[in-house]
Amino acid sequence: MPKALSHISLLLLLALSLMACDRAPRGVISKSDMADLIVDLQVAEAYIDSHHNEFPNDSSKQVLKQSIFKKHGITSEDYDSSLVWYAHNMEDYVKAYDQALGKLKERYDKLAKDNGKEGPQRLESGEVGGPANGMTPVPGAKHPHIAKVGAKGDTADLWQGNRSYMLTQGARHGFIPFDFVPDAEKQAGDRYQLAYKLTRGGNEFKASLNVDYTDGTTAQISRGSTNDGWVTIDIQSDTARQVRRVYGYVSYNMHRGSSAYVDSIMLLRTHLNKSNYGFIYSQRLLERNKK
Repeated sequence: MPKALSHISLLLLLALSLMACDRAPRGVISKSDMADLIVDLQVAEAYIDSHHNEFPNDSSKQVLKQSIFKKHGITSEDYDSSLVWYAHNMEDYVKAYDQALGKLKERYDKLAKDNGKEGPQRLESGEVGGPANGMTPVPGAKHPHIAKVGAKGDTADLWQGNRSYMLTQGARHGFIPFDFVPDAEKQAGDRYQLAYKLTRGGNEFKASLNVDYTDGTTAQISRGSTNDGWVTIDIQSDTARQVRRVYGYVSYNMHRGSSAYVDSIMLLRTHLNKSNYGFIYSQRLLERNKK
C-alpha cells in the first residue's frame, strides 16, 4: 500500500510540475493553447497569401480570423490581452512559438512524406536578448536589455543597440529585441518609428512596436515584411497618457540555405505633429490583464 501511495504521489507531483510549466495568469491563453492558436493563424495566413481573390479586403480576412478564435473558444479581446502579457514575458512567447513550429513541421513532414519529398529542417529558437547561432551583429555598442537614453531635439534616434545583423541558416528563428525607457526630452503625443533596411533573402520577417503607458494600458502595432528595402513601423502615443516604456522586436524565420541582412536600425522619436496625429493605421490600444 505505501508503495502504491508513493507512485500516486509521484504522478501528482509530475502533473503539478507540468501545470506549473504552462502556468499563465487568469485570463491569459496558456503556452500550449497559444501554440495551437499560432499554428492555426499561420496556416490561415498562408491560405490568404495563396488565395488573394477570396480575401479582397480586411473584413474578409477578419471573418477567417474570428472563425479561428471561435474554434479555440476565445474572443479577439482575449487574444489581444494575452499578447500584451506575452510581450512582457517574451521567453514564454518564444516557448509557445517553438511548440507551434514543431507542430507545423509535423504537418509539413507528413505532407512531404505523402508527396514523396523531403520535409523542411527543424527550426530552433534563437537566444532572446542576444545573438543566436548564425546571427552575427556588426561590431558596435552592446544591445542592453533596458537602455536609458539622453537624446535631444524634436527628432532623435533612441537606438543604442547594434545597428546591423547578418542572419545565416544557423539563426533558424528568433528575435532581435529592444527595450527602452523614454528619454528626458519626451513629450505627450510623441511618435515613435522603428526603421531598418532589410534584405530578406526570401525569409520571413515581422516587426512589433509597443508603448506602455503609466496607467497600465499599451499601444501595440505589428507588421510583416514582404519586400526588401526600407521597413518602417510607426506608433503614435496618446496626448492624454504618459509613456513609461518603448519596446518590441524584429522576428525572423530563416529558410534552409539562405541568409538575410538587417541594417541601419533606428528608433526615431518625433515630437507631436498635429498633421499626422490621426494616422495610426492598425495600431491598437490594449488593457493589460492583472495577475
